[in-house]
Amino acid sequence: MDLALAPETLARWQFGITTVYHFLFVPLTISLAALTAGLQTAWVRTENEKYLRATKFWGK
Repeated sequence: MDLALAPETLARWQFGITTVYHFLFVPLTISLAALTAGLQTAWVRTENEKYLRATKFWGK
């Protein structure tokens, strides 16, 4: 049997790709939510339009 197409090898590749995706994108989305909340809070407190523009940019 070809080792490159063995089910165990394919399962390991799938797990590795899923793990890398999870490792990169989960912290990114959590930090992006915190950034957006901080920018929104700064806009409410100061009413400075640059915070509103940044909130709309990063919140899309």
